[in-house]
Amino acid sequence: MKSLIKNLLVYGLLIIFSAPAQAIVNVEQAIIGQSKEGLQNKLDILANGASGNTEKSTTKADMLSLWKHDDHTEFLQLQYAYGKSNGKTDTDQAFAHLRHRTAITPAWAVEAFTQVGRNTFSRLTQRTLLGGGIRWTLFEEDVKSAGYLGLAAFHEKETLSDKLGTNDPIHSELWRASSYLVLKRKLNEQVRIYSTTYYQPATADPTDYRVLEQASMLVKMGENLDLKVSLDIAFDSKPPQTVQQRDVVYSTGLEFSF
Repeated sequence: MKSLIKNLLVYGLLIIFSAPAQAIVNVEQAIIGQSKEGLQNKLDILANGASGNTEKSTTKADMLSLWKHDDHTEFLQLQYAYGKSNGKTDTDQAFAHLRHRTAITPAWAVEAFTQVGRNTFSRLTQRTLLGGGIRWTLFEEDVKSAGYLGLAAFHEKETLSDKLGTNDPIHSELWRASSYLVLKRKLNEQVRIYSTTYYQPATADPTDYRVLEQASMLVKMGENLDLKVSLDIAFDSKPPQTVQQRDVVYSTGLEFSF
């Protein structure tokens, strides 16, 4: 086992200097099982670069704050990523998500959330949404493992940047259903794994849907420090014109807890 952990650490540290840091940090990855009372914070910092024949730099920061008080929990997630390649900006995105959760029973909770974000290179000038739903605890084994199922609906507004050769609407708004499945597992004292799958169809047009799988592995490096390796696979059945349907992003960096 010690040999396995050593290999994982070496592999992860090698990736830090070569992988693009663009993955979205998931609010569901904050903790396995029930969260503790009070305020908890997590900060992810990722950076890479190259010079010489290829000039490239990418930096990304993710901040997650969780405040649990009695049966209520608030989440605030902030993210910013920026990068350049050969003197040209190729990454510019920002994201903010605020969520409130109230436990009704040990197994059931209600949620309300709002979100705002942008991604210049997906033609997304601004996306805002407001919604709510329910959350069912499938299983929860202290700090060993947990599983959750969420069902919700939200109203979404989007503003796209105009681009030569496109004729899709610049402004749009619609309702989407949303479901998510969260699975978490602590393999041992050093390694934890997470998987979250989202499915979000438009209520008026089921052929307009988004699917997102976010998987992560965290390897403990210190009392409040983890090495984090993430993989995001996103699919949009009807993206803006000139934007591809599928995105695959992997990243590696450090996660600080405080």
